Amino acid sequence: MEPKGIHKISRIPLNEHVYRTLVELIVNGSFAAGTELKEQHLAKQMNVSATPVREALKRLASEGLVEIIPYRGAVVRTLNQREITEAYACREALEHLAIAEAIEHMEQKDIQNLYQFIELYRNAGDSSEIFSASQQFDDYIYQMTQNRTLCELLAVLKGTISRDKKYSSANIERRCAIYEEHKAIVEAMEARDITRAQDAVSRHIRNGQRFIEGK
Repeated sequence: MEPKGIHKISRIPLNEHVYRTLVELIVNGSFAAGTELKEQHLAKQMNVSATPVREALKRLASEGLVEIIPYRGAVVRTLNQREITEAYACREALEHLAIAEAIEHMEQKDIQNLYQFIELYRNAGDSSEIFSASQQFDDYIYQMTQNRTLCELLAVLKGTISRDKKYSSANIERRCAIYEEHKAIVEAMEARDITRAQDAVSRHIRNGQRFIEGK
């Protein structure tokens, strides 16, 4: 029985369409943890060649949604409790530093841009657009730090962080909470209140961790 949600793809860019389709099927539970994602089978179902499917699976692997296992291929990853706990602890510490350095370097236009990212997130359509808007918000703050090493360290956590964002984007209640959490962060930044901004970051990250642990 084929999971609901697979549609034939006829428009370009194929890579992005295939990627978005697979993300939707993973985050909505159609492809449960442990499901083997057969390249040729998926390509046939989507009416595309194997190449965009292969590229989408590699992208999903880099983001922590699937794992490439020798002799089995791509498999939807099972969430690892220890990995989640460690990654979120590191993320919170690093983002406390990031928010402090971002406030130190920010200009008024940065606050305006962050508010725009928040609205982009609220008005986004499908899960991939929601995830993209949330990622842009985070990336913008990271770049505001002007700290390349810090940005690289945060990138190491990309898999777990991305997995959180993708699952959250499929849940309406969590999505609304994230909007308010992002807003609280920017309001504290606008007031140049580092302690309040760091507290808002902690609430956002810990709520995300509780949500992903419940998956």
